[in-house]
Order: sequence, then C-alpha cells, then structure tokens
Amino acid sequence: MGTHIAAGICIVFFAVFAVLVAKPVAEAKSAGARLVVNVPFAFQLGPSHLSCGTYRLKMYGNDLLSMLGDSGSTIILAGSAPGARPFQDSAIVFHHYGDRYFLREVRIAGDEGFLWSAETGAERQARQDEESSNPDSGPREDPKLEIALLAAPR
Repeated sequence: MGTHIAAGICIVFFAVFAVLVAKPVAEAKSAGARLVVNVPFAFQLGPSHLSCGTYRLKMYGNDLLSMLGDSGSTIILAGSAPGARPFQDSAIVFHHYGDRYFLREVRIAGDEGFLWSAETGAERQARQDEESSNPDSGPREDPKLEIALLAAPR
C-alpha cells in the first residue's frame, strides 16, 4: 500500500513540475495570445467529462493542454504530431459517435504540428456500440467535427 501512495505522490510531483517548467516556454510561444472556443455540446477529454459552454485553452510547452470553462476545467498530457504544412486557422477536432463527443486534436494557426489525445476506453466503447447498432448500414460518415478557435478579445 505504501508503494502505491509513493507512486501517486511521484505522479503529482511530476505533473506540477512539468507545468511550472513549461509555463514560461508556452507564454513565450503564444506571445500573450489566448484562445477561446464555444462548444455547443457536452464532451469528453481524456477522463474528464465537460459540459457545453465557452472554454479558454492554454498550451504549456508542446504537450500540456488546459481547458478552463465556467462549468468545468481540465488539464491533459497530450501527444504532438507533425503536420504537412502550417495550419491556416486554429481549431479543435472532435470525434463523435451518436450523441457522444471526444476532443481529439487542437490545431493552432501558424503551427505545423498539432496536439492530439489518444482514444480512450469510453471512446472505443462508443465507436463499437455505434458499429454494432448499425451493422448493415455500409460505410460510416466521417466521425470528425471541427470547431474554430477564436483569439480572446483584449
């Protein structure tokens, strides 16, 4: 039992350390820009369930993303992937299955790469449920839904 507690403390320490170290890098990279998105539906990001509403996004370094909203907030360690060329617009991309939405990508205008979150067990289950409920429906429509990010007014 003591080993589990020590492991938990190490994880919390690492997360706090990563945020403190990455914060100056992210602020220099964004040059004070704040990004805002209005999400018209409830969604999931990693293990967090968030309600519809307006969220402020902040990136810390290349792999930490925080979303702060009036009805909920989360921070997630995300992977980064290179893109073919810089993105023209900032956007977030959801995968959806029925009425369930999962935030999977964050793209920032001018950046060549993007942040992505891995498929969770809940998303995998939602995808399988949808596929099994319509086994003879043929090819499924693209499960991606893109919403533009806005720079916050000053």
